[in-house]
Amino acid sequence: MKKPNKKVDKIRMIAIIIVSLFVIATGILFSLKSFTNGNIAGGILGIIIAAIIVIFAIVVFRRGNRDLKKGFPLQDERSKRVLEKASSKAFYVSLYLLLAIGFLSDDIINFRDVSQATSVSVGGMALLFAIFWAYYNRKEL
Repeated sequence: MKKPNKKVDKIRMIAIIIVSLFVIATGILFSLKSFTNGNIAGGILGIIIAAIIVIFAIVVFRRGNRDLKKGFPLQDERSKRVLEKASSKAFYVSLYLLLAIGFLSDDIINFRDVSQATSVSVGGMALLFAIFWAYYNRKEL
């Protein structure tokens, strides 16, 4: 097993923090804009999404920081395998999700415009990845 590169892992942790902060700031700005436009539901949704990302970022940071202090790498062979497996399954299922959205968008699902359909599909893809990652992380590979 290779010795963990602490410098690279610390840079990864800092990158995770920076990206999380940008996403959280975007969610908060979206909420503020929604509230000023009178869209209460959109503002609340933005706050909920930002809160979920904050919780997820705190968990990832704590776990990664704890592992770094113990001398473990951020990613080992198993975590890479789980990530690869979850990514590939989420990709394949996302293709069917996109097809379903395309077929159902005229009759059953009425989207305001293409950007709304795109947002729903990207959110669905992220949700699928999270579900597959949780499944494969609990399953022995």
